[in-house]
Amino acid sequence: MTCPGCEAWRTGITLKVPHSDAEGVRRSLASARSVQWLDATSVLMPPDVFVARAAYWQAFFDTHAWRVEWGGPDGADGTDRPFDAFVGGLPSLWVDELLARRAIRMAMQPIVDLTKRTVVACEMLVRATASDGSFISPHALFEAAREQSRLFALDRACRIEAIATASRLPADWDVFVNFVPTAIYVPEHCLQSTFAAAERHAVHPSRLVFEVVETERVDDVAHLRDILAFYRRKGVRYALDDFGEGYSDEHMLRAISPDVVKLDRQFVDHVDRDPAKRRVAEGLARVARSLDIRLLAEGVERPEEAMALLELGYEWQQGYLYARPSLEVPDGSIAWLPRA
Repeated sequence: MTCPGCEAWRTGITLKVPHSDAEGVRRSLASARSVQWLDATSVLMPPDVFVARAAYWQAFFDTHAWRVEWGGPDGADGTDRPFDAFVGGLPSLWVDELLARRAIRMAMQPIVDLTKRTVVACEMLVRATASDGSFISPHALFEAAREQSRLFALDRACRIEAIATASRLPADWDVFVNFVPTAIYVPEHCLQSTFAAAERHAVHPSRLVFEVVETERVDDVAHLRDILAFYRRKGVRYALDDFGEGYSDEHMLRAISPDVVKLDRQFVDHVDRDPAKRRVAEGLARVARSLDIRLLAEGVERPEEAMALLELGYEWQQGYLYARPSLEVPDGSIAWLPRA
């Protein structure tokens, strides 16, 4: 015998909500694929779309009157179940177990201003351990969350933990916090907990720089701009991560006009020796200056790379040359600096 939640993974799920909640649900599904509204209050969707948003709906709606049916695209099987009970019957997933154990921590890697010869910021980098104590790579963690439809819950937990960790840093350091745009459905809902954490831990919004990651997965640029506009209204800045080579990257840069843009580490590696990489770094610097965007080079490991990038205008740099990520609060010391 299989549970309804397990069986639902092979079919489709119809969600029925009160009229008062329908518009909010519609907004949360705006970026989802293969969603079909059957009438004003009933919507059919793939199971992964449903599961990805279940925690969000429970957090921001009163779901006690919501109902769920599961079945194929031609209609449900007629079995009507309460939403909360249905969600409770979904398969247990290891990302949920990890979140329940509060097994996510943040390593801090300093960002250095070479002209001021000081640390000016830290990037918060997720670290997680399995129940047996083994390390889970960030890539594996987020891929599992995506496969298990737990990206919303994981991304939210990481943002909150990053801000809690940032409260331990010097008050004049900026804080770079990564976020996955596809995990944010309605900014004023999904980001409530983020700004509540900032208030709770006394981390002023002006210190926060939210870093857009996985831009290659962003199909809805208008939705991303809505998220970033919400950040701006809250007084925070945002950065574009992993800028690379090609039209799509420059188009994204102009479309969202970030406060900071990070040159991808693949173009930092031996940029002092590789003319092609230098052309990419120069091209980004030229566009960024025209848009008044600060440049940041990440993955700097050699003094020669640092000096070549500084000549191009990359005054902010990050990498093993200066400091490695650490779970302990950085003391502000810098392993290498150019001669004064």
